[in-house]
Amino acid sequence: MIKLIAVDMDGTLLQSNNQIGEETKQALKKVDEAGIKVVPASGRPLPGVIPYMGELAINGDDNYAVLYNGGLVQSISGNVLISHQFDYDEFRKFIQLQKQNPGVNLHFMKEHDYWTLDRRLSTKMAKMSAVSGAPFVVKDFDEVPADFQFIKAEYTGPKNKLDRLEQNIPEWLKDYNVARSDPMILEINKREASKGRGVHQLAQKLGIKDDEVMIFGDQGNDMSMFKNPDFKKVAMGNAIDEIKEKADFVTKSNDEAGIAYAIDKFIF
Repeated sequence: MIKLIAVDMDGTLLQSNNQIGEETKQALKKVDEAGIKVVPASGRPLPGVIPYMGELAINGDDNYAVLYNGGLVQSISGNVLISHQFDYDEFRKFIQLQKQNPGVNLHFMKEHDYWTLDRRLSTKMAKMSAVSGAPFVVKDFDEVPADFQFIKAEYTGPKNKLDRLEQNIPEWLKDYNVARSDPMILEINKREASKGRGVHQLAQKLGIKDDEVMIFGDQGNDMSMFKNPDFKKVAMGNAIDEIKEKADFVTKSNDEAGIAYAIDKFIF
């Protein structure tokens, strides 16, 4: 029996127009009314998921979100359950890697905002700020304090430049979780932080077993969820091939109410 459904946001819960389709909305409301937890599992911060959870009437201290690819797990009301943070020494390493990859932007995601040293923000960075509800804070290097901490680092830029960065990852970076959530985005989390681990840890706190969890996803930063052998794994019809290969079931695309289709097939 499924007791928790974890859904990726972009490309999964949200259609191409960044809205939740009506059919999907009604299916998830029915799930919530049946007492099954609906948990967004996203690379976004909390402000980027709250409006959508509000549409589903999912809020308060007893509903939850796996955020920043598992770097942060919070209640919808903002209480922090799990947090995995980078430190200043790691910040310096990420800056050095950016210098070795000209034309690539870099920002550091904190709980309420994004910090960057880049004065020229790419269109992708500006769009991310808009959809996530987290403002950019532009700093000079010497303005960043020695006790600086952040939850996730993101490199953004043209696909060919990020392909080059990903293909030439230095040895030290292999100790972290590195994933592409978009052809123009490369995300880095702490090794112990991933969507799969975040959903697992949250389920444990709620007394829910892994085989009582259903997950939905479409991109590389969802892979950790699809590697859990006990989750019921549903890939969107628009998912990358690597996700589809790990799935128990491939549903319809995000623009074809794929979540609702799978819920009707396996739960109701």
